[in-house]
Amino acid sequence: MVVMSKIYDNRINSCNLYVETTFGEYLSFARNIIKNNELQRKRVRASKSVYSLLKNDLKRGCVMPPLVLAIAGNKDINLEKENDKIAEDIINKIKNDCKDILILDGLQRTYTLIDASAEMEQESPEDYQKFLNHKLRLEIYVDINKFGVLYRMLTLNTGQTPMAARHQLEMLYRDKLNTSIEGVKLITDVQGKADPEDNEFIFKNVIDGFNSYMNRNELPIERQELLENIQMLENMSDEDVANDIFEEFLGIYVKVFNKLCNVSNNYYLTDDDKNTYEISDSPFGKSVSKVFSTSQAMTGFGAAIGRMKDNGTIKEIDEIEKMLEKLEDNTNEWFLEMLVKFDKIKQTSKKIGNGQRMFIQYFFRELFNKESDSYLNLYAAVNNGYQKYYSQV
Repeated sequence: MVVMSKIYDNRINSCNLYVETTFGEYLSFARNIIKNNELQRKRVRASKSVYSLLKNDLKRGCVMPPLVLAIAGNKDINLEKENDKIAEDIINKIKNDCKDILILDGLQRTYTLIDASAEMEQESPEDYQKFLNHKLRLEIYVDINKFGVLYRMLTLNTGQTPMAARHQLEMLYRDKLNTSIEGVKLITDVQGKADPEDNEFIFKNVIDGFNSYMNRNELPIERQELLENIQMLENMSDEDVANDIFEEFLGIYVKVFNKLCNVSNNYYLTDDDKNTYEISDSPFGKSVSKVFSTSQAMTGFGAAIGRMKDNGTIKEIDEIEKMLEKLEDNTNEWFLEMLVKFDKIKQTSKKIGNGQRMFIQYFFRELFNKESDSYLNLYAAVNNGYQKYYSQV
């Protein structure tokens, strides 16, 4: 393995190494890394596909476009060394621990190369050794973070049938399951019912909210299309990759969630208030914690904050935290009024969940917009947010 050159990628804060190796050297660890990147599509199995033609070409010693790999999430490679020493560090990383080595582009070609090797192994030892000595080029991103992995995979257009954006995010951040972020534990649906009052959120709901933040759209995405990837990519390009934007998003949402619970004194809907406000027997939620731990609330918040960044209402997401210091409310009328609005949406909307998401999106935009008459006024934000919603349906 020879490092031919290194170029720093300023967009994702990672160094890209241009490496020359051989079929044999790559095959010595390829089988161990092909399943490391679960964002990749599954293997293409078609005897008449272009990969069957590639297999025959590889056996004859064709030159493939560079495969793109990544060494994620650590500082095992010292880029200050000379190129030959960097190559030694990479080889040592491969030998000792290759779980962090991902294929960003070239999974199908890797499978094809493995198949070609299996067939060539049945040939004469001389022909097989000649095959193993053929040159292969790699691009290796070093110390790349999760944002960089997703961003580069989208820009490389990896796979002809990509996963939905939300699914990609879910796979990318699944290591956050059962961990605590800002005091909130993320759990799956199958682990049991999450209790927001016990600082638990459903992981899928948080991913929905983050997906809405990245796409600036509170509505759930039913199908993945190229334009959706482009939209998400454009929004990602505006983010600061120095931070973990998932943790940043969840962190600010938890602060908003806790503030709303606190100003409501952890109010729980009473029969008297339900009758007074003529709220249905099956309200959207009987407490602030219940309402704002839902997918509808998180997607509404994510879309609202994303759009506010796009239109210049806020520059950074952490501006919301400063606003929360001034948010006060001595009554629960805003929450009761919100439940009334949810009942109206249930009665009039063809797609109730989408209506709820849109309403909450306008609620947050009214609440945190300094130019709005509803700025930091919960009751006004509920009513004006609903009027904005109603004017759009």
